[in-house]
Amino acid sequence: MVAVWAACYAPRVKLLVLASLLALAFCLPRTAHCAAADSSGIYPNEEALRHYVAGLALEEGGDPGEALREFYRALALDPHSIAALRHVSELAARQGDVAQSQEFAERGLALAPHDGRLLWLKGAALFNGGHPADALPVLEAALDADSGQVEYARTLAHVAEALGRTSVVARAWRRTTALEEEDGEAWFQLAAAETRLGHFTAAERALATARDLAPERPGLTFLEGWIREGQGRRPEAIELFRKHLATHADDLATRRRLVQLLARERRWDEAYHEAHVVSAAQPEDFVALEVETDLAFRAKRRPAAEALLPKLEAVAGRDPDRILRVVGLLGRNGRGPQGVALADRWGATAPAGEREQMAAQSRALIDDTRGALVHARLAIIAEPDSLAPRQLAASLFQTRHEYAAAESAWTDGLGRGADSLSTLLSIAFCREQLGDIPGAEHTVRDALRIDPGNPRTLNFLGYLLADHSRALDEALQLIQRALELDPDNGAYIDSLGWVYYRLGRLPESRQQLERAVQLTDGDPVVREHLGDVYKELKMLEMARQQYRLGLAADASNTKLKAKLAQIR
Repeated sequence: MVAVWAACYAPRVKLLVLASLLALAFCLPRTAHCAAADSSGIYPNEEALRHYVAGLALEEGGDPGEALREFYRALALDPHSIAALRHVSELAARQGDVAQSQEFAERGLALAPHDGRLLWLKGAALFNGGHPADALPVLEAALDADSGQVEYARTLAHVAEALGRTSVVARAWRRTTALEEEDGEAWFQLAAAETRLGHFTAAERALATARDLAPERPGLTFLEGWIREGQGRRPEAIELFRKHLATHADDLATRRRLVQLLARERRWDEAYHEAHVVSAAQPEDFVALEVETDLAFRAKRRPAAEALLPKLEAVAGRDPDRILRVVGLLGRNGRGPQGVALADRWGATAPAGEREQMAAQSRALIDDTRGALVHARLAIIAEPDSLAPRQLAASLFQTRHEYAAAESAWTDGLGRGADSLSTLLSIAFCREQLGDIPGAEHTVRDALRIDPGNPRTLNFLGYLLADHSRALDEALQLIQRALELDPDNGAYIDSLGWVYYRLGRLPESRQQLERAVQLTDGDPVVREHLGDVYKELKMLEMARQQYRLGLAADASNTKLKAKLAQIR
């Protein structure tokens, strides 16, 4: 059994021990168990085993080049020695020879396809060779084959992180913390992954452990703020982000996040102050300047806003997308005609089709849909083969609730080569609004066949089915798949709450919809859904509050008015 131990596990042992092993090895029987466990336990002759053990000694002694040569000699005599193949692959990796490491790992896997060490070595070689997507399933297989190896879990976590596969990242760090409970960094990384997945309770627990183990670890305060934000505890998140910024003043990403939170809380003056800091640090950053200007208006700092506008227009230059963003900013702040004038100045030197398209888009941004349609039609006349003005016209018809005209326009665009996925969803929406629910469902299923993993399409079909009480079990599965791909999407969480409502699972529905209200900043449709749940739970005052808040955001919603009247 000593030969099996030496060949199968290849520890870093001292030369004296290796010499003893070598002497003992030739006294041991070649058992069937050894052959089944690892062919490297059986060498065809004394010389093969001597070269293998000499390689171990040289590797332990810090001479990887000579160790490799000894392992090569062992493989020449016994090409099926899995242990020797492992060592060659690992030593090649240490020396930076990715191709050789992968080659010998694959040779070993041809003999032992479920060998965890060889799978790990191959996965690491693929990643280091610039193929992370190919590496990921191999590393997952390595951890499945030997879940007790913490290095496999850590490598999987880093590769999954590089690919943005957050669920795999979380799984790998969970395994790491299970194996090494005192690893504060692993707990921190697990907390970060759970936060990105929207698992805020799990993230909070992991972060508490990380703080206990590594209280000075940078980023703890920021991550706690992120968790509080996800839990809807915005005031606490704001204070935590400020605490973080007190010692990391140059962290512009966190400061931008703070700006967003302050704005969502309508703390306009504070948001403007923080946005000014961001913009001052990046004076040529269009988005930073745009946010600062918008917040100057909202904070009633008119002179500051007026001073910023020329700078914003200068940074926008001749970029039509940026010009339209300035138009939208002006429209939101009661200066729609000024925005249209800016767009018209841009169009004065543009070709006719582009000029009319810009005129149509700018008017649409200030809710002048009638004027926008006039210019969209002129753009179609100027450029009959252009898709953009036709799609804009379709969108304008839809905004005006002229769903039959919108469906016709979207269908025309589809026949002219428009993006099929997005256009199909628009057609489905119009058909639903026209009362053609089977037609809408059929169209969304066509979209799902084009891209079965698209979260927007999965959610669209799931919500459509739930809203009309059709195939509720399938609806739940579709929405859950969408959330696996985009776990913090408030609209998808609303869909999940709504399908739970249709299924009669009211406590789960309430939990999801309360979170959706936070994530969507009180979208009136979400508030209506939550009000319906409260009403079913006989929490009538809370239902009234949600209906009232929904009406405050959308005074034209006749359904909400009727629901509120029913429970007065």
